[in-house]
Amino acid sequence: MGDCKKTYLLWFFLGFFFPAGALTAQEVTIKASAPKVVSLNQQFRLVYEINTRGGKFIPPELKDFEVLMGPSTSYSESTQIINGRISRHVSYTYTYLLQPTKTGDFTIPPARLQLKGKVYESGPVKITVVQGNNTQQATGSTGKSTAGSASSNLYVRMIVDKNEVYLGEPVVVTVKIFSRVSLTGFEEVDMPEFNGFLKQEIPTPNLTSLQREYIDGVAYNTGVIQRYLLFPQTTGELKVDPVKIVCLVRKRVHASPGGFFDDFFDTYQTVRQPIFSNRLKIRVKPLPSGAPEGFRGAVGTFGLDASVDKTTLRVNDAVTLKVRISGNGNLKLVEAPSIDFPPDFETYDPKVVTHIKNTVHGATGYKQFEYLMIPRHAGKYRIPPVTFSYFDPVQKSYKTLRTPAFTLQVRKGEEESGTQVVVSGDKEQVKYLGKDIRYIYTRPMRLKKEGYTLFGTLFFRLFFLVIFFLFVLVVLISRHRRRMLGDQRRVRNRKANKVARKRLKKAGSYLKTNDKAGFYEEVLRAMWGYLSDKMLLPLSDLTRESAAAALESQGISKDLIERLLRVIDQCEFARYAPEGESGAMDKLYKEAVEVISELEEKL
Repeated sequence: MGDCKKTYLLWFFLGFFFPAGALTAQEVTIKASAPKVVSLNQQFRLVYEINTRGGKFIPPELKDFEVLMGPSTSYSESTQIINGRISRHVSYTYTYLLQPTKTGDFTIPPARLQLKGKVYESGPVKITVVQGNNTQQATGSTGKSTAGSASSNLYVRMIVDKNEVYLGEPVVVTVKIFSRVSLTGFEEVDMPEFNGFLKQEIPTPNLTSLQREYIDGVAYNTGVIQRYLLFPQTTGELKVDPVKIVCLVRKRVHASPGGFFDDFFDTYQTVRQPIFSNRLKIRVKPLPSGAPEGFRGAVGTFGLDASVDKTTLRVNDAVTLKVRISGNGNLKLVEAPSIDFPPDFETYDPKVVTHIKNTVHGATGYKQFEYLMIPRHAGKYRIPPVTFSYFDPVQKSYKTLRTPAFTLQVRKGEEESGTQVVVSGDKEQVKYLGKDIRYIYTRPMRLKKEGYTLFGTLFFRLFFLVIFFLFVLVVLISRHRRRMLGDQRRVRNRKANKVARKRLKKAGSYLKTNDKAGFYEEVLRAMWGYLSDKMLLPLSDLTRESAAAALESQGISKDLIERLLRVIDQCEFARYAPEGESGAMDKLYKEAVEVISELEEKL
C-alpha cells in the first residue's frame, strides 16, 4: 500500500512540475548477453534485454545447446530526472538456461522483435565451449563445492558422499543451495525420480535461515534443502536428473544516488528465478563372486543375535525364537534368515519388528524376526545355529555370522501318550521308542467260561439297538447340515470369522514383503467382509454409520465399535498418504486381529 501511494505521489509531482513533452523517447534496442567461454556440461544463462514494452519476441535457434529452462521473463521500469528532463527506462528480459553438448566455437543467431511493422535484431552471441571440469559443479561431487565464477550469485548443487559404490551400498545425496542475493523463499522444488535407486529421505530441518560459508574466498549464504539415502538396485552408470527450484529473489529495481527523492525512486520487487542443479553420475559395481550360501543381498556392517524365551517347556506350549540383525546398511531390504526347525515343531511365519533411522552415515538400527514354535511331542530337541551372510563394502569381502545352537527340553503334557519321540536338529528319521518291545501285562484280567459266545446275549441286543439309534442320529444330522448349507445367509454368518482370518493372513504376507498397498487393501477387505457376512448386510450398502448402528443393535460396546472404525479409517488414510513406518503397520495388524476376535466372541 505504501508503494502504491508513493507511485501516485510521484506521477502527481512529475505532472505538476514538468510538461509532458519533457519526457524523452528511447530508441528500441535488444541486447544479448552470455559468457564468452564455458566448460563442457556447464550450465549458463543467455539473456535478452529489450527496452520497450509490446511487440513479438522471436527467439533464435539454439541447436548447438540443450535448453534446460526458458524463456523466463521479468519486467522492470524506472524514471530519472536530469536537468529538468524526465527519462523512463523500461526493461523486459528473456532468460534461457543452456548447457553445451560438445566442445568448439559456436555462434547463436540474433533474436528478433516485431513491433509496429518494424523488425529489430540483437547481435549474434559467440561462445567457446572448452573441455574441462564444470566450474559450477561440486568438485568430485563428494562434499566440497566451488562457486565457479563471481557471477554465480545463486545456484543449487547435488552433493554425494561417493561416486562409486557396490550394488546395495547406500549413497548420501545432499541438495544444497548457495546464494549471494536477497532470497525470500522457494515457490517450487522439483526433485528428480532417482531411477534405479531405492530412495529414503533423511530427516532434514526446514530451511528457515542460511549459514555463512566461504567458498574459494567468496562468501555465500548456504543451506541444506533435503538429504536422501539412495540404495542402487542395478549395476552400471546410473544418472540422476537435475533438481529444479523456483526461487523468490528480492531485487532492487532502481538505485538512486541519494537525496530528497530517495523514497520516490527506490523500489523493490520479488522476481521468480528458476535454477537447476548439476546432474549426477554414479557408477554401481556388481558384488564380487564367491558369495556364501544363504547370501540374500545384505550390504553393510551388521551384527547378529538370537535368543529363546524358554528352554524347558511342555508339549503344545509355545516358545519364541527372536533373531535380531542390527548395524548399518540396507537393513530395510534384509530378509528373514532361513532356519531348519525340527519336523515335530509346528512353526509360523515370523513377526517382523523394524527400527531403522536414516542418517547421513547411512541407515542404522535393527530388524528383528520373531518365530513362534509349538512342539507336538515330548523329547529333547536341538535348534540349529542361525546364520546370516552379508557383504562389507569397506573391507570388500563377504562375512558370515553364526549364533549358538539352542537345546529345548520338552516334557510330556497331561494329554501326552506313553510313546516318546526323539528328533535331531538336522531332521533325521523320526525314532519311536517303546514300540518294538512290549511290557508285561500286570493289570487284573477278566476270564470267561469255555464255549461262551456273544451272539444272542443282552449285550449283543443292546449293541445293535445303539447302532440303530446312531444311524438315525447320523441321518438327522445329515439332513440338518444340508438344510444349513442351503441357507447361504447362515453359511456366510458361520464362516465370517474364517474368511476374515484368511484375509488377515494374506495381509500378514504383504506385511512381511513390505507391500503397503496390498497390506492395507487386504485389511480393509477383511474388516468390511467380516461385517457384511456377520451382520448379513450387502457390502454395497455397508457404511461406517450403518455398520456402527448394526453393531450397537447387537449390544456391542461403543469402545469396540470405535476401535473397529479406527482400524478402517487408518487403512483408508494410509492408501492415499505417503508411506509410513513398518512399525505402524505391525500395530495396525495386531489391532485388526484383536478387534475381529472380540467381535466374534460377542456376536
